Amino acid sequence: MIVTYIRSSSYNNYAYCEMQYFITYVLGHQPASGKKAELGTIVHKVMEVLAKLKKEMQDQPKKTKLTIDDDAVGRVEIKKSELFTKSLVDDLIKRSFNFYTGGSAHSFTKADTLNCNELVWNTLNYNDGQFDPRNRKIVAAEPHFDLPIEEDWAKYTYEMPDGQTVTGQLAIKGTIDLVTETQEGIIEVIDWKTGKRLDWATGEEKTYEKLCTDPQLLLYNYAISKLFPDYHQTIMSIFFIKDGGPFSMCFDKSDHDKFLNMLKNKYKDIQNNNKPRPISNDRSNWKCTKLCHYCKHNWPNTDKNMCIYIEDHLKQHGMSKTVEECTRKGFDIGFYSAPG
Repeated sequence: MIVTYIRSSSYNNYAYCEMQYFITYVLGHQPASGKKAELGTIVHKVMEVLAKLKKEMQDQPKKTKLTIDDDAVGRVEIKKSELFTKSLVDDLIKRSFNFYTGGSAHSFTKADTLNCNELVWNTLNYNDGQFDPRNRKIVAAEPHFDLPIEEDWAKYTYEMPDGQTVTGQLAIKGTIDLVTETQEGIIEVIDWKTGKRLDWATGEEKTYEKLCTDPQLLLYNYAISKLFPDYHQTIMSIFFIKDGGPFSMCFDKSDHDKFLNMLKNKYKDIQNNNKPRPISNDRSNWKCTKLCHYCKHNWPNTDKNMCIYIEDHLKQHGMSKTVEECTRKGFDIGFYSAPG
C-alpha cells in the first residue's frame, strides 16, 4: 500500500481493520460521523474556545476585553471578568451544539443537549477545576503538526498508476487538543475523550500500563518535542470524561526511540500489504454490521457494499489498478516532500 503519512487515527485504524484503513486513507473515502462522535466534537469545541480566551488574556494582560473569532461558534467578545462565568460556558455549549447539529444527518434531542452540558461541566469541575483550561497557562489550543521523520527508513519512492514516480519522506500529522505549561521546562498535553476507555482493535480496556505505550500518546510526545523544543519533559494526560477520568504519564526524549521503532514497524507493515484484510471474510462480525460505514453502504450504482466491492476489485485488478480506478475524485493522498 501507498503510505506517505501516519496520524494516530490511521495508526489505530490499521490495527482495527486493514480494509477500512485502505478505503479511508489510501482511496480517500470518508465514513459518515456517528452521532456520538459529533457530540464529542461539541465538547471539544467548548474546551478549545475557553483555552483560546485564556491565552488571549495571557498574551494581552492590559486588555479589558477578550475577543476571538472561531469557525464554529463565531465571534466571542467578552469582558475579562466574564471568563469564569457560568453564562459564558452555557453560551458556548449552545453555540457549539447549534453549529455541529445544524447540518447533521442525525436527529438530536433535548437529552443530547443535557448530555453535552453534563460532559462539559464534569470536565471543568473535575478535582476543583484541575483540567479547566481557564486555570492553566496555555501554550497552544488545537495546534496542528505535519512533521517529516528524518530517518533513512522513512524515505519512500512510489510509482503511481499514471507512471509518475513520487519520492518523499514519511510524515506524522495530527492535531493536539490542548498544550499547557505546568512549570518552567515542563509541558502538559491534554487530550479529551468522550468515548469508552477501550482499544477497539482488541476489545481490551486501556489500563494505565497500556496507555504508557499507547501509539497516540507516544506520537504526540514526539511531535511536541519538535513543536516546542524548549521544554525538556512532557506530561501526557488523556481525560476519559465518561470512563475513568484523567490518566497522566510522564514522557521525555528517551521515549522517542520507542516511538520511532513502533512507527517504523507499522510503516513497513502497511507498505508491504497489498492484500488488506477485512475484520471478517463474510462481514458477519458486529463491528462490520453495526459500526462500519463501508459495510452499511453500497458502492455507487452497484449492489455490493463498499468493502466487498473494493476487495473484489483488488482480487481482479490488483493494487495499482484499484488505486487508479477507485480513489475518491479530488483526493490527494498527502505526499510530503522534505524541504530541499
